[in-house]
Order: sequence, then structure tokens, then C-alpha cells
Amino acid sequence: MPSAKELVNKFNDMKTLPHVAIRLTKMISSESTTMQDFEEVIKLDPILVVRLLKLVNSPFFGLANKVDSIAKAVVFIGMKNLRNLVAVEAIRDLYNNKSGEQGFSRQILWMHSATVAILAQMIGQRIFALDDEDIFLAGIIHDIGLIVEDQLVSEQLRVACDMFYQDDKSLVECENEVIGTNHSKIGGLLCREWKLSEEVLDAVKSHSGSTKKFAIPSIPSILHIAEYLACKMKYGPLPDYQIPLQSYLVPHVKDMMPEYKILVKALPGEMKKAKELYGPIEKTV
Repeated sequence: MPSAKELVNKFNDMKTLPHVAIRLTKMISSESTTMQDFEEVIKLDPILVVRLLKLVNSPFFGLANKVDSIAKAVVFIGMKNLRNLVAVEAIRDLYNNKSGEQGFSRQILWMHSATVAILAQMIGQRIFALDDEDIFLAGIIHDIGLIVEDQLVSEQLRVACDMFYQDDKSLVECENEVIGTNHSKIGGLLCREWKLSEEVLDAVKSHSGSTKKFAIPSIPSILHIAEYLACKMKYGPLPDYQIPLQSYLVPHVKDMMPEYKILVKALPGEMKKAKELYGPIEKTV
């Protein structure tokens, strides 16, 4: 059975992610990168240029004058918004690349990831007054490990999914038994390679099957609540997929139940905004 590290190495060797996205991710983490460096790399990807200019000129930023240069756009949206845009653009094709059978579908997984990202950002802003773009980033990439498994050990992943439906085990437990590792470990390793923050790394590593307690609020605890709500609303990573709310989060959610109900009602409007910023966020199955 391959280890998580071996799968990540094979995934990287396949050069599945666009080279521009990989370069930009490394540049964003470097303090020595200049604005000219960003412009030179971004202009290599015409689709990314269109997305960037669309984002900066959207009502979200409300600028009086239209921005038509890459350098100015990067200044206005900031590094974290740029990183989120790059992340969405880089992985979108991965989720549309292949439809699975036996319950697993990359399109369903993309819808789940987008929903969790939007819910997590809403929870951060509306429940905890946190405007941290890392929250959205953690949501959009939290299940990237499942894409790696589908790319490299597709048959074993589907056996694990079948086992999940048949046995009283978590998906992570089924993955460990069939594949020898799981998507949370794989995702955590990718976060480490991409030099993402420790909070994002912890959130991705612990979002599924972990009993570790995190501060309320923190990115890991917010991500877990967002995934719990997404699954309740039938936007799980697999059909009819549900996860329990971790016990340490139950008192908080009960205390804030009226606020969470309002948040859930506002989700369709927020998903529409996200669609305008990042492109199609909808079911394609």
C-alpha cells in the first residue's frame, strides 16, 4: 500500500496542477517577490487574467474606476484574495476532469468543496466577525486528497466508498483499510508543500474523523461546522453523506442556533456572489 507521501509525490510528478498556479503559490509565500514578478507570471495564463480583472472590478470591491492592469488588480485584491483565486482556478479542472461511479463523483465533490468554503467564510464573518481569507481557502481545498486518490488509486477509492456505505465506519477509516492512507493526510501534506498557514494545514488534516479539539473560533473549528452544515443541506462529498458535529462544538452551535439558521437561509445568495467572482459553482451531474 502506498503512503500518503508517495501518493503526493506521484501526483506532483504527473504535473496535474497548472504550472502557473504552482509558481504563483510559491511566489505569494515569498517576501522577495515583486509586483513585476507577479505580473510576468499571471499574464502567462489568459484565463487567470480574465478572472483577476473580473474579480477586482466586481461590486465586491466597489471601485469607482475600472482597473485594467494586472499589477493594479493584485494591489487592490491583496495577496490572500489572489491566492484564493489561484486555488479555485487551479483545481477547478481537476474536479471536472473525471466522473466516477459507485457514489463518487468529482463534480459532486466540487459542489461540496465550494459550499463548505462559502459557508466557512460566512461563519467566520457573521458569527465570529473574522474576515480571514484563509477560511475560504481551507474550505475550497479541504478534500483535495480525494482528488489525489481518484487520480492514482481510483479503484481502491471506490472500494473504500462502497465500504463506507456498507459498514459502520468513517470514510477515513475505510480509506486507511483499503488504501493504506486517507485524504486528510494527503491534503495536509499538500498544504505543507504549498507553504500554507498552520491553521489551514490543521483544518485540512483534521476535518474528517479527528477527535482533536480546536479553539472556538479557529479555522479548523469553523471548517468542521461548515462541513457539518453542508452535509445536512445535502451537499456532502458523497451522496447521502453525513458527519456528526464534534462534541466540543455542540454547545456553541446550540447557543447560536438562531444565527446559524439565518446564515443557512442566506447561503443561496452568497453562492450566487461566489459564482460571479469565481465562475460556475453549480451541480453538473
